[in-house]
Amino acid sequence: MALRRAIGLFLALTLYGLLSAPAPAEIRLAEAAIGALLVLGVGLSRPLSVATGHALLERDSPSWETPAVLALAVLLWCPLMRGVWLDWAPGDMVRDVVPLLYLFLPVLLVPMLRAAPDRAVGLLAGGLAVAGVGFALRWWKQADWGFGAVGVRTMADGGVYLLNAPSVLFAAIALPAFGIGMLTVGGWLRRAAGVVAILGGLLCLAALAGAVHRMALGLAAVAFAALWPWWLRRAPLAGVGALAAVLLLVALFPEALFGAFGQAAEKTRLAGANTRWEEAEAALGQALSSPVAFLFGQGWGALLANPAVGGWRVSYTHTLATYALAKTGVVGLCALIAYLGALAPRALALLRSDPALGWAVAAPLLMALGLHTSFKYLDTGLLLTLAALASGRGKRLPDR
Repeated sequence: MALRRAIGLFLALTLYGLLSAPAPAEIRLAEAAIGALLVLGVGLSRPLSVATGHALLERDSPSWETPAVLALAVLLWCPLMRGVWLDWAPGDMVRDVVPLLYLFLPVLLVPMLRAAPDRAVGLLAGGLAVAGVGFALRWWKQADWGFGAVGVRTMADGGVYLLNAPSVLFAAIALPAFGIGMLTVGGWLRRAAGVVAILGGLLCLAALAGAVHRMALGLAAVAFAALWPWWLRRAPLAGVGALAAVLLLVALFPEALFGAFGQAAEKTRLAGANTRWEEAEAALGQALSSPVAFLFGQGWGALLANPAVGGWRVSYTHTLATYALAKTGVVGLCALIAYLGALAPRALALLRSDPALGWAVAAPLLMALGLHTSFKYLDTGLLLTLAALASGRGKRLPDR
């Protein structure tokens, strides 16, 4: 059963990357299919157990699940009742509640996948990589495959912001990391797969560079810098090969590489923090509008006059902390901190036990939960699920 659920999640991620969008504007056939596969993956027993509180009585559950279940109850019902009380639009409330359920997917999925952890981790990681490459390919298609523009000019994100999906950054780190390992161990078929994986990762990295996604590129650079000494200790040939590959890329494409760094620096000089401080001030002002709003926020469905989008009243902010403060108040923000704080040791444990997978997961999570709107996306919840599941396997992934 656990394996079938994991296969369903892999198929959902494949459809997500190839046919959907990080934040779809409407529910089409692709989104309906993804939703159906997610429901099949979660099942009915676990949501009922969480909703009734029975999950709190499970003796064999890991330490992070109890604060996670309690935090989900607080963040779901308090802001929902507040939103109903203030008569916010049902559509706006749904746009807040669905991302909340995405964010808490580990609570619903990990217990259902724990029976087959190694295969579930492999399918989840593979699905996220496929989704990331799918988004990158679709972005390159709308950019008319303009590889020569990387480092020369800033390319448009497009209307549906495909590259904002955390799975793109996951694939950009995971595929080269795993591909290098494949090149050093195994026969010709494994080495051929390693070459394909590296090319897929480079495709994602080039897309992020072409659209000048500064935070994603910076986190990718940190991840590879942290992984290189590990490669050198674990497989010296892989470490030397990785360094040689980097030097070869610098020699072959100096204009693209150094131009991308220059564009990122210039974008930072011109845009700074993209009005994140002004946005935080607006969210704090909304939270301080009354004692009830300070404690419980304005509820799911509330809109904010957001300086980051020219003062338009929108249902989101660009950082999870300001979003939680405005919508759920201090009570909800504390519940969110408790949930993520309970999961943080799992992510750190994964970094120690399997650095390649750990950095591929940690980098997009830092982006999504730090300074990016992608905390509302499906792949963020599945990355948290992957971190919780992989760190609890009791053994490392097989050598790649």
